Amino acid sequence: MPGQSPEQPLPPPSDTPGTAADDGPAPLDARVRRTRDRLREAVLRLASERPVEEIAVADLVREARVNRTTFYKHATSPAVILEQVLYEELDHVRAVWITDTLAGTLSAHEIWERASQALLDHLERHDALYTVGLVGHRSAALHHLLVEHFTVSVATLLERDPEAVPGQDGPLAWRVDASSRFLAHGEAGIVEAWLSLPAPRERHLFVSAATALLPSWLIPHPH
Repeated sequence: MPGQSPEQPLPPPSDTPGTAADDGPAPLDARVRRTRDRLREAVLRLASERPVEEIAVADLVREARVNRTTFYKHATSPAVILEQVLYEELDHVRAVWITDTLAGTLSAHEIWERASQALLDHLERHDALYTVGLVGHRSAALHHLLVEHFTVSVATLLERDPEAVPGQDGPLAWRVDASSRFLAHGEAGIVEAWLSLPAPRERHLFVSAATALLPSWLIPHPH
């Protein structure tokens, strides 16, 4: 708009290392932060009504009260905005799970239970969004987002503890990738099965399935 300085782009996602002197992204100015927050709040509202693939840029900019030019300085599609929002929360779930696992002070059952509870908090915080997107397989983008995040989570742990990687055939990198993707799809399946239950859903069913089905070999024995 005339008389205003150009928008600054969003900082890189949290999985991307920062390049600033303090190893973190540069702070956003107030106007850019307001725009980012409007886009994020808008995409969460719209994705709670229909799959993110069905959200047009025109719908999002109207809901967020920004123009198209401003939107494209922040993202290339509504799905990218949604990914940024959800990944910030999921990254925290991952960090806690990896910290618990590497500490070696809890049993495999306790670690999976704590991680499942944290994931459930996230799923329930965005219940409508996940129900709309995953029940009935309506959003391939949302399913892919979860699977890829779970894949990176498992791969991050296995790369720190190569001895935990099952199997002997093939290069270690391939076995890490195969194991990570196998477990990620299984975790996403538990999420989708739980979301398919009628509300109100019982949290203990999710926790019970996760602790029973996810492998104990991924968790080191407590010291």
